[in-house]
Amino acid sequence: MNIELFIARRKALGLSQKALSTGICTQATLSKFENNGKAPAIRIVAQLCQRLHLQLEDVFPTERVADAAVLTEMTKIEFDLITSDYADAEKRLAKIADEPRHDQETKLQYYFLKGYVAALNQHPISDVLFNFDQIITDLDEQHATIYTQLAYCGTGIAYQNNHEADKAQYYFEKVRHALPTLSLETTASVWRVINLAYYTGSFYASINDAAQSEKLLAYAIKICAQFHVTFYVAKIKFRQAKLSSDPAKTTELLNDATAFARINNNRQLIKKISNYSKSR
Repeated sequence: MNIELFIARRKALGLSQKALSTGICTQATLSKFENNGKAPAIRIVAQLCQRLHLQLEDVFPTERVADAAVLTEMTKIEFDLITSDYADAEKRLAKIADEPRHDQETKLQYYFLKGYVAALNQHPISDVLFNFDQIITDLDEQHATIYTQLAYCGTGIAYQNNHEADKAQYYFEKVRHALPTLSLETTASVWRVINLAYYTGSFYASINDAAQSEKLLAYAIKICAQFHVTFYVAKIKFRQAKLSSDPAKTTELLNDATAFARINNNRQLIKKISNYSKSR
């Protein structure tokens, strides 16, 4: 059995053994499965796989052990995007470009990351759209997962970077309306909803819709506080500082942004905040 893939997916989604097993089996049963390969009843394995967005056949063929390594690397790439280390994300993505990606969730995550890396590194817009098209028209044709919203957001980022605000707004509007309905079930989904709220809020700031921007950024901060996520707070506070017209409030937000950036060792953002503070 491909226990490595099973464990890697659980960790990639930010689920503890207790959280995964709740309502399905005991934590002890899951622990025996992960540590000793002692499989419980097939019904239980099927339910666990369903919660992890895996198929049974993804877990049982041993030749798919390589998928676990790909999942681990993609988690690191997604964290690079959070900390604005886009260059490292691109390097890591290149290393796994030829690695196998068998199950649907892994494919979706790969094209989401590939599209975002292309958009944030300002690659030709055709490259960005090609990657997101794999999600929207093929892998998530029914638009039933958060990956469609991530694809819409990434497409909006690409058009925004290409100075096509009207096209960007078309996609960001889709994200804005979908945000309240998106699940916050796993750590990964929390990260991704914050991602959507941040980039959508940033777009509305860029077109001088301060009210809509602040609403979205406040929603992102609310989720950060609810789930004790600090990685995005610095970026959000920095964006809020740029929106503020109150000098004292701006200084407070910049100080908060700097503090959170230091906590998370986000050197790129610390530099941006410092340069902005000096230019005020």
